[in-house]
Amino acid sequence: MRKDNAIPLASLALWGASLAYVWTISGQPRMADGGLSGDEMSLIEMAMTLAVPLATFASMFIAMRRAYWNGSRFWLFACLLLWPLAYVYALLINRTDLH
Repeated sequence: MRKDNAIPLASLALWGASLAYVWTISGQPRMADGGLSGDEMSLIEMAMTLAVPLATFASMFIAMRRAYWNGSRFWLFACLLLWPLAYVYALLINRTDLH
């Protein structure tokens, strides 16, 4: 794994881990309404709730920075407006940092 893609890959891993965790606790009584509120969450669940969006924003920043350096306004705005495209751009289209 290249260090240029460590943050987007870690962010996808966090997404996968959080989805798998929610799926495993979906049968618990505290998930009867389909979600967890602050009182129902443990400290680890709260940390994951904050880590996933922060990692997503970091991946968006990396993808937008790469698009800016390459002069691609389309990908810059696409990564800004549609966060899944930031992963596509960072991991499939432009896989390395130039600077």
